[in-house]
This record gives sequence, structure tokens and C-alpha cells, in this order.
Amino acid sequence: MNSRECSRVKIEVVGKGVFYACRGDNLGILLASKGIMPLPCGGNGLCGLCRVRVEGEVSPPTGNEVLRGLSGGERLACQVRVLGDVRVYAPTIRPPKISIYSLNIDLRSIKPVVKPIRLSNKLLPLRRGLPILPGEAHIGGLNVLRFLDTYYLTSPGETDKALIIDLGTTKIAYQNIDLNGRIIDEGYVFNPLNVYGSDIVSRMTIILDNPDKLGEMMDRLRREIIGLAERYRAGIVFIAGNSVMEHLYMGLPVDRLAEKPYQPLFSGPFITYTGRTPTILMPLISGYVGGDAYSELLASIYMDLEKPYLIIDLGTNTEVILVKDLEEIYATSAPAGPAFEGYISKGSGVVMGGIYRVWIEGFRRDKPVFKYRYRGSRGGLLGSGVISLVAELWRHGLIDHRGRFRRGYRIVDGVKTIVVDREHKVFFTQKDLREFQKAYAAVRSAWRILLDKAGLYIDDLERIVVAGTFGSSIDPRDLIDLELVPADSVDKIIYGGNLVLTGLRIAVMDRDYYMLHGKLLRSIRHINLAEEENYMRVWINSLEFPRRPS
Repeated sequence: MNSRECSRVKIEVVGKGVFYACRGDNLGILLASKGIMPLPCGGNGLCGLCRVRVEGEVSPPTGNEVLRGLSGGERLACQVRVLGDVRVYAPTIRPPKISIYSLNIDLRSIKPVVKPIRLSNKLLPLRRGLPILPGEAHIGGLNVLRFLDTYYLTSPGETDKALIIDLGTTKIAYQNIDLNGRIIDEGYVFNPLNVYGSDIVSRMTIILDNPDKLGEMMDRLRREIIGLAERYRAGIVFIAGNSVMEHLYMGLPVDRLAEKPYQPLFSGPFITYTGRTPTILMPLISGYVGGDAYSELLASIYMDLEKPYLIIDLGTNTEVILVKDLEEIYATSAPAGPAFEGYISKGSGVVMGGIYRVWIEGFRRDKPVFKYRYRGSRGGLLGSGVISLVAELWRHGLIDHRGRFRRGYRIVDGVKTIVVDREHKVFFTQKDLREFQKAYAAVRSAWRILLDKAGLYIDDLERIVVAGTFGSSIDPRDLIDLELVPADSVDKIIYGGNLVLTGLRIAVMDRDYYMLHGKLLRSIRHINLAEEENYMRVWINSLEFPRRPS
């Protein structure tokens, strides 16, 4: 462990032996390293399959454990840190096919929105009346469900399978499921529109300058999804994306999204064809709060979380939803900027991989000695790595509450610089910290303004759901210590992973929840931060980090 102080603790796994570790180590990682049990979702607390019984001194339950009703000695191994000698009862499990990206929620009932019929041992789709034409788009609320009941066409795919898609700006995540809700396969591909710029503003700008590019972008997107639908023989496709991505998929003009009041042309939901496959796109909430945020909201309602609660999907465009109750919901999007996506001096994105976790082992000649974990290639900081690094710098007093480097830095080319990984030339400058603060302030401003609109205080919140693959890679202590989210304990934080896919799976499998969109859209109050009189004041105040106790 080099210079890191290690207080040894004994781990007794009943029937499987004894070994020693350091106080504070993660129990799930320890058990997996010894070959005792797998971590199907990579230790993110998403799948809920690493259940063990623990006796001894350990960390308190996290939000993901509370969500599953675990208490006392029943725990998720990947959520437990050992604080003393412990005895563990670990069952031998063979994990079923589950998602490694999205929160595993047991479906309470199976009432698919589409119902194929069986004739002569062959599945056929329900079909009545005349179809819409492939390529033609229909827009409307419950009309979409009536269309499915009335016009569901023979598809080139297998009608007992659905392809659900999170149409992200950078990557497209998907799951192939059957109509019992079982996940057959999942994965992701990179968004083919990355050639037009890495963000939605760049893509809209290109279209505004050259309207013919709209059709070109739509064709590129659809070809990608057609390929997935054909590969998995899907009978129907469900898609959720931000407002711009859904407009591009539908070939709808983006003018209204690019100019005040920044509203979508239609709210949806939408129905179209991907090739010959019927395709539903989830409804848009408003502005830049799209079908992806709506799907996350739907998943949270299905979980029946204690209210009020907050959903935060961290990213370049961070969506924030505050659920006071089902009749009073607030939603906004925060222009966090690219720092969360690795766009700093030595940043890296999801495409390349990089450092996602950082901690300081000690000091040598008054300079911090870092340890870190890489995901994928070496040579850069992922967004979660940036948050982890800033939290460590703050904990050790290397930065002050205004974001100024105090000590531990070197002067490189006249700039204050923290060297993280000398071998791979990973560093973090004072300018990088300022870029981070802009994103940091945008997120904090968003939830502060929503709380104010709802007449709530931080202490009123029962749960904070951190959504997105990026968010799920962040240590909850980093979120709490930096006050990036309004939580004072880890048991309030729930990691949702790709909650968009979870919400889509629920929408496909339970028509009652699909039909909620009419009621929910009427209950959501969209807050445009740019039009709030006090936004700049709140944003400036949010730039500062918490003051360290004297």
C-alpha cells in the first residue's frame, strides 16, 4: 500500500476461508478478487445480486440498499466498506442475464403495450385497419397507444421482442428485451452524428446554416437504428433522447429549440417507422428536458420513492427533476458545459477512457502522491475522475473555497499545475479547476432554484437519484463533500445507472405506466434557468466550494 496507512482487519467468509484487508476496503471488491462471488454490474449497486449477510463493524447502508429494503445484516457486498473484523455469509450465485448499465427493477406486472397473437404456433402481430406509411410520422399523446392497438403492422422482426434505445448525444445505448421484460442482450454504439460536432448546439448550428443537413442527419441516425433492429430481429422499437436528438430522428425542424423560448415543436409521444419497424419515441417535457428525462422520471415513479426527491442526470446538459408529489413536479436543464465530459487540458471522454477515481496516499516534499483507477486507455481524466480529484484536493486543503490552488502544485509554463500521473502525463491546472467550477455551479444552481420554486429545503429531500453512467461512477462521498448534490449521507443517494433504459423497459412492459404521460406532462412545471431573475446571483454564489471546518 506504499505510504497509505493500512489498519488491518480480518474477513471471515463462512465455509470459504479467512483473509485480511485494510480498514475501509470495499467488501464486494474483496470477495470478487478472491473468486468468492461475482459483481455482475461491476460493483455499482445496480443489479442487487451480490447480497450477503455481514456481522461486524461496517459502513451504514447506502441508498441503493435502502431502495431494496435491505437493513441490519443483509447487505449488498459492493456497497459495504469494512471498518473492523467481520464475518460474511456469502451464497454461491449464478447471476441471471441482467443489465450492467441500468438499475435492475423487478417488474410488478406484465402488461405490454403491444400484444402479438399466436396463430398455428407462429407469433403474429395484432393488425387491424390501414397502416400508416413507413417514413410517415404521427404525433400525439394517447393516439400513439390507440395506434398500437389498431394499426400494429407486420414487422420484419420477431413481434415478441422489443428494442429499447437511449438516444444519447455521444453514444446510443440499447437493450433487446422480450415481452416478459427479460433482457436478451445490451450494448452501445457511438452516435453517428459525432461527425457534426460533439454537442447538440453544434449540430443545430449546422442545420440552421444549411437546412438540407437535417435530412442527412436523420438518415444517418435511422440507418444506425435500422442496423440494430435488423440484428436483433426486433418487432418494435422504443426510443428516448433529449429534445434535439428526438427532433433529428423525426426530421423535425430545430428552429424553435435554437431560439427563445427554446421549446420543442411538439411534445409527442411520436410514432414513426425505422425501416419497416414500428417505432415509438417518448414524450418531451419541455425545452432541453426531453424524452430521456421523462423516462427517468417514469422509472423513479415506478420505484415508489419517498417524496420529495430529486433526480440529477449529470453531463454536459444536466437534467434535474424535483418531484414534490405527483401533482407538483419541477424540471430544468443546466448548461454544465464540457468539463464533466473530460474537455479540459488532460481530459478524456467515454470513447477513449481514462482515470475515473483518484485519491491521495500521502505527501512527498509537500507534493501529493496520487493513486488512481483507469477505465480503458491511459492518459486522461474522465468526468468522474475530475470530480474525484477536486474532492481530494479540497479534503486535503490543497484548494480553498474560492477554487484557488493553495499548495501541492508546480509551476509549469507559468501555470499552477497538479501532477496526477507523471508517467502518462496527466495533470490538472488552475484553469481546469475554473472550468470545472462553471459546471459545478450550473448543477448546484439548478437544484437550488428548483427547491426554492417548490418551497422546499435541502433537509426536506428524502432521496437524491443520481442517474447516468457517468454519475454512477462517482463516489458518493465526493458528491456529499463537495455539496454537488443536496445530501448529507450516503443512504439518501441512489445510483440509477442508465435510468433511461429502465424507464423505457417499464413503458414497454406496463401499459398503465405508459399511459401516465398525459397526467405527468400536465403536472410538470418546466423552469428555464436563463429566464430566472436571480439565476446569475445563485450561479455566482454556487461557484464556491464548501468552507473547510477551522
